[in-house]
Parts: sequence; C-alpha cells; structure tokens
Amino acid sequence: MMSDLLHRLYRISGYLSAACLVMICAIVLAQIIARNLGSTVRDADEFAAWAMAAAGFFGLAYTLHCGAHIRVSVVTRFVPEQLHHPMEVLASATGLALAGFLACCCARFVLESYQFNDLSQGLIAVPMWMPQLPMVIGSFLLALGFSERLCCVLSGRPFETGDGQENSE
Repeated sequence: MMSDLLHRLYRISGYLSAACLVMICAIVLAQIIARNLGSTVRDADEFAAWAMAAAGFFGLAYTLHCGAHIRVSVVTRFVPEQLHHPMEVLASATGLALAGFLACCCARFVLESYQFNDLSQGLIAVPMWMPQLPMVIGSFLLALGFSERLCCVLSGRPFETGDGQENSE
C-alpha cells in the first residue's frame, strides 16, 4: 500500500539522520586522533556541520511520523472538544503549506548552487549542491508527511505512531 511505502520512506529518512550523527562522531574521533598524531583532518568542521544539517533535515519526516515534534497541546485543553478536529485539520494544512514552501525554496536554492557551480571555501572544493541536497530531500519528505497526516486527520485515521514503530493498520 501507499502508506506502507511512505512509512518506509520516513523510517529510511530516520536511519539517514542517525547515520549522519554517526558520521559526525567519526569525524570528531578522526580529528582527535589526528591531533594526537600532530596532524589535522582537512575541513573536518565543514563536513561535520554539513552532516549536522543533513541529520536535522533527514529527521523531520520521521519525527513527524513518530509524533515527536514539539506540539502546543495547552491550547486544546482550553477549547471545546468539538473544535479539536478542526484544529488538527488546520494544523496539518498549515504544516503542509509551510513544509511545501520550505521544500520549494530549498529546491530553488540547491538548483542555483548547481547552476552557478558554487564550491565550498575550504581546502577541499566540494560542489555546494551536494551537502545542500539533504535539505531538499528532508523538506520534501516532511511535506509528504504532512500531506499524509492531513489525509489521515480528514478520514479519522491515526498518523503518528508515538513510539517509533509502524502502525499495525
């Protein structure tokens, strides 16, 4: 089913986020070892920063699916029960609009970097579109997640798993 494919995509995105965090640890460890041996790892700071940004963007859709994004639930405590569903619809539609806008802006930004052949300013000249690409992928997956969430809210089905595991439905 389509939702199974999307849920796998969210999980893969979460794994990519975790892999980026492991990469940061490896870079820091390599830098520590190199310093103890009287050397350095070229552009380690840049690569670690790119991995941190990638980890954040790759983790967006997975975090949404797990229901772990920050949520202002204090508002729902003070509104009547019959307004909860319209508020969920509004929140999902707003999230979809913002994530879609973010995905479009990121895609334009990366396309410009590619067209102008932007290179990093460090010792290792890396085409900037490469470390920027996770922004596009992560924000697109977030928009996809919000669109699925909106469909689920409208049809009365649950979207968030709440525990990092897939729904059995």
